[in-house]
Amino acid sequence: MKLKRLSAIMMAAILATSSPVSAYLGEITAFAKKDDDEEDEKDYSVSDASWDTSEDSKGKTHVYATWTEAEDKSSGTITIYVDDKNRTSEAKKNGSITASTTTGKLELTSYIKNINRTGSYTFKITAGKKNKGDSEKSYAESDTLEVDSDFLKSLASSNSSGSSAITPNGNTSGSSGSNTASGATPADAMKNDTQNSSQNSTQTPDQQAATADKWQLWQPYGWVYLENGIPVTNRWVFESDGKCYHLGANGFMDVNTYVSDELGTHYVGSDGALVQ
Repeated sequence: MKLKRLSAIMMAAILATSSPVSAYLGEITAFAKKDDDEEDEKDYSVSDASWDTSEDSKGKTHVYATWTEAEDKSSGTITIYVDDKNRTSEAKKNGSITASTTTGKLELTSYIKNINRTGSYTFKITAGKKNKGDSEKSYAESDTLEVDSDFLKSLASSNSSGSSAITPNGNTSGSSGSNTASGATPADAMKNDTQNSSQNSTQTPDQQAATADKWQLWQPYGWVYLENGIPVTNRWVFESDGKCYHLGANGFMDVNTYVSDELGTHYVGSDGALVQ
C-alpha cells in the first residue's frame, strides 16, 4: 500500500511540472529574467555638462544647457544655480526643469530671463534613474556662464526691442509694421496682418486683447494665444489641422527650441509647430 501511495505522489508531481500552466509559468520566469538582464545593462549616465550660447540672424541670444547624452533614456532634472545658490524656483514656478537625458541639449534662455540676475550661472543635470550597482543617480555639473546686465539686456531684446522678430511662418517682421495680427491659427493670423495693420498700428499689446479665443501677433514681442482676452501660458494649443503650438511661461509662442513637459522633451520648428 505504501508503494502505491508513493507512486501516486510521484506521478502527480510529474504531471504538475509538465502541465501547460507549469510551462507557461516557466516562460514567464524566463522572460522576466531576460527583462531584468536587459534592465541591468542600461546606462543612464550623463557627463560633460556645459553652457552653449548662440545668436540668431536677428541678434537674439540663445542659451543652452548641453551634455553628453546618456545611452538609455530617462527623464533628467536640471537645476540652475547663480553664485552657487539654487535659483530654479525663480526660473520655473514649480521649480522643476526636466529634459530627456538622451537629447543632450535644452534651451534655458527663458529660464534665465525669469531669474533676471547677474552673476555666475551653473547648472546640474541629474539622470532620472540609477545604473545598477550605483548608490546614486548619475549627474554632471556645468562650467560657469558669467551673466552681466548687458547679457541680460541682450536676452530681453528679442521680446522688448524694436528689432525684427520671427513670425510663425518663418518670415520676419519689424516694429514699423502692424502691432497685431489675429486669426484661427498662426498661419491665418499672418494672412490677416495686412488687414489689421492700419487700425492697430497705434495700439499697445494690452489694448489689443480680444474677447474671442484667437492668435495675435504682438510685434515685436511675438505670438500669443488669447482665451477670453487672456494670454495662455505654459500650455500646448491644438489646432484643427492637427498642428500644435506651445506657449511659454511669458505667454509667447516658442519657436526653434526644445520644450519639456510631463511627457518628455519635444522640438518646435521655426513656425512654432511641434515637429513630429
